[in-house]
Amino acid sequence: MNRNRLHLQVAALLAVGVLIATMRPARTADHRDAPLVQVDATADINDVYAFVDPNNPSNVVLALTVNPFTVPGLTPSFAPDVLYQFKIDNTGDEKEDLVIQATFTKPGGDQQFKIVGPGKPGETGTATRPLTPRRGLFTFTGPANGTVQTASNGIQVSAGLHDDPFFFDFVFVERLVGALPGGPVQRAPGLDFFAGMNVSILELELPSSLLKGKTNNLNIWATTSRAQATHRVLAGANRSTPPFVQIDSMGIPAVNTLLVMKPRKDEFNHTPPGSQKAKFRADAVTIATSLNNDPNYSAGVVDALIPDPLRLDVTSTAGFASLNGRRPEDDVVDVALQVLTHTPAATDAVNANDKPFLTAFPFFAGPHKEDEPIPPRG
Repeated sequence: MNRNRLHLQVAALLAVGVLIATMRPARTADHRDAPLVQVDATADINDVYAFVDPNNPSNVVLALTVNPFTVPGLTPSFAPDVLYQFKIDNTGDEKEDLVIQATFTKPGGDQQFKIVGPGKPGETGTATRPLTPRRGLFTFTGPANGTVQTASNGIQVSAGLHDDPFFFDFVFVERLVGALPGGPVQRAPGLDFFAGMNVSILELELPSSLLKGKTNNLNIWATTSRAQATHRVLAGANRSTPPFVQIDSMGIPAVNTLLVMKPRKDEFNHTPPGSQKAKFRADAVTIATSLNNDPNYSAGVVDALIPDPLRLDVTSTAGFASLNGRRPEDDVVDVALQVLTHTPAATDAVNANDKPFLTAFPFFAGPHKEDEPIPPRG
């Protein structure tokens, strides 16, 4: 099959997953994608981004978002008992060769982050232990207030509140495909469902040379984990007993939402990439075939999506439509509509985020303010 055509069809399938998922707003895309994270916003990974900095092609930007559907005026914190990680496979064996770990102090206006890595993990999979700061390993602290912090070696870090960078008109598209009452469409497209909403973003930019193995290709995903046991105290620091056990995991958007049976969504979030295909491929092919009636094509699509880390060629600034990482500006939904309707001009008329993305780090737009009106949802 032509590689470009496969890219478009895979992107279309991903967006179909977004459409199906949005039948209940609280389950949109990977925002609250499984039962356990629905009540655990600080550990709920909504989106993961990995892309080459267009201003400095020798650098890679990694980002994850948590705390979905934050209304302006609220300032949620990162959890002090969650270990946030970017995991990097640079050998192609679906196991993390390097990890970058972030922890946070107790919530409050002066909450601080601590970044350690990239370093080789002591163990791989769903159980992990904090990296020990040591000579030659990057360690950096700073305020989790959304400002950009630059280390002495040029690595940049930002953690804090931002506009939610996910964008599309889910009401129009759901009516268009008959998934939401109210059709025929009877309305013009163009209302961004995520407009006016904020999320918490952890982001860093670093030289790709710190992540690469023998090739330029990386598999990247993010996880959240909590200690096997935590003793909370009213004053002072909580005491955590390792190992840290995985709560959520994400790479390619909407894979869990679309291709995993509802009773197994938490199980998928707790499964490392190397075990995902054996556990979930058969069900995923069945689900995909129900969408396109082509089991052979469905098998190929599933094999392209599971395991689900983002694939990034660090020599390319291409984005998600080419299955090369994910950039903030990547418009998955328009590509999907064009493929699904066989109309090159098809669009949900939400072609960009409600707040313009920045052209340099941290790239994501600042948060919406309390006195801003929340846009209509359609």
